[in-house]
Amino acid sequence: MIENRLTIKVYLEDTDAFGIVYHTNYLKYCERTRTDIMEICGYTIGGMQQRGILFVVVEMRLKFHRPARLHDVLEVRTTAQRVSDYRVNFEHKIFLCGSDDTPLFSATAKVVTIDSNGQLCELPDGLLT
Repeated sequence: MIENRLTIKVYLEDTDAFGIVYHTNYLKYCERTRTDIMEICGYTIGGMQQRGILFVVVEMRLKFHRPARLHDVLEVRTTAQRVSDYRVNFEHKIFLCGSDDTPLFSATAKVVTIDSNGQLCELPDGLLT
């Protein structure tokens, strides 16, 4: 299992009219950590696309515990576990920086690899093994 942590500052563009992080931005923050984990393993999304391997989220469960707000500094903590030759599960938790209590947001993402024809293909060698 691999873990990645990413610090993100909340800017005005991340929020709604009330200064609360807009719900879809949490997904963007999670996507960034998944991309970083790939790079930690020696792969890039672009490199995989050139090889005809695409990463697709097939299921995601989300829980919004409490809101993040304008000017907050967040820490996105993501763990990745290869569960088959075709699938990786990612666990995401977003906290206020410096806080280990209840996360603001948590999510589980199931990601599979497909080829350019949309058929399942094996994960690259060495990825999360």
